Amino acid sequence: MVELQHRAAIPFELHSFLQAHPRAGVAAFDSMEFQLAKRAVRAALNTDQNGLCVYCERRLAADEGQLEHIKPKGGPNAHPLLCFTYTNFAHGCINDRTCGQKKKNGLLPIEPGPNCNADWTLSTDGAIEPTSNQTRARKHAVRQTRDMLGLNNAALMLERRRFLDAFVRVLRETPNDSHQFLGLVPFRHILGTVL
Repeated sequence: MVELQHRAAIPFELHSFLQAHPRAGVAAFDSMEFQLAKRAVRAALNTDQNGLCVYCERRLAADEGQLEHIKPKGGPNAHPLLCFTYTNFAHGCINDRTCGQKKKNGLLPIEPGPNCNADWTLSTDGAIEPTSNQTRARKHAVRQTRDMLGLNNAALMLERRRFLDAFVRVLRETPNDSHQFLGLVPFRHILGTVL
């Protein structure tokens, strides 16, 4: 998962929308009036996330995917007051087997942010697993987050395994290049847990 750190200044287009629509409700999220702000926020988050989906860490172009609410705007876990809060937004891919489409309106036990990968690691088959030194409750939170997002989907595991194998080769052959390698590839945050 991307260790997302939102920029301090929200995109101008979001600020302008909020100034023009101070009482905007959840229904306004899909309105024509919000579309310009939505595109600007998605592009800003794509930059903040280094071109990766916030959850699965696959490459994602700025004009692809969706503007994801970390805490849902609707459903039984709704946080409607956070619907237009920049720090509740993330840029995610659209895949019904993983990420935001799989999460739907669920509340993640572990959200994308600084140190969000501290409690899990990548196994040699590309699966995400809790680290061994966690409490039972924390291991449950890791598994629940992973499963809610479909992060151990077979195709995703296979893709991660290819990058893990390449990363291990870099660590063996040219260890000084490992940080440069991580800066260029998808799955860089979860790969970083194997260091």
